[in-house]
Amino acid sequence: MSELAPIFLSAGIPDRDLDRYPADPIAIREAILALVTQTVRDRELVFGGHPAISPLVDHASRTLEAQHHVYIYQSRWFENVIPDVAKAFPNLIWTQKKSTLEESLTVMRREIIGSRPFAAAVFIGGMGGLFEECTIFKELHPNKPIFPIASTLGAAQILFEQDECSQNEEIRQALATNKRYRALFRKILPSSN
Repeated sequence: MSELAPIFLSAGIPDRDLDRYPADPIAIREAILALVTQTVRDRELVFGGHPAISPLVDHASRTLEAQHHVYIYQSRWFENVIPDVAKAFPNLIWTQKKSTLEESLTVMRREIIGSRPFAAAVFIGGMGGLFEECTIFKELHPNKPIFPIASTLGAAQILFEQDECSQNEEIRQALATNKRYRALFRKILPSSN
């Protein structure tokens, strides 16, 4: 089977400001594991390192013997604090550290999102960084679908409510409520380049 165009993942488990970003850690975990399962056998999955997400992606891709299809980007801002599991990814790409955390994250986000001709972007849970990543993705990949998985809550739910996905009503309903994530990703992810 030929490889399909990569998927960009933007995800996180909210750990503060929970009034704005209510969390459903179980849904986030299940969505991440399902996305890895549905992507890494025949396409790249690319994401920015997040301490709660990297171990999940590592475990699922290692189980499938498909770590070579996973690319993790990380800012050198975090070089001394990222988990060992993230440092062990075979495809770890470091991005430049700037004078502030915000500048460093923007550099990383622009580099990761501009790195490939992505088929789609998937947003799961998360906090404020998802908004910047969505904006950059729309700028660099204006004709590619954006899938905020609202059922995982967090910033993904806010993106969904802001109508950041221009999908038909059936897909919108699935993004809002479906927690059968493997079936959801089989249905929504583009199956051609």
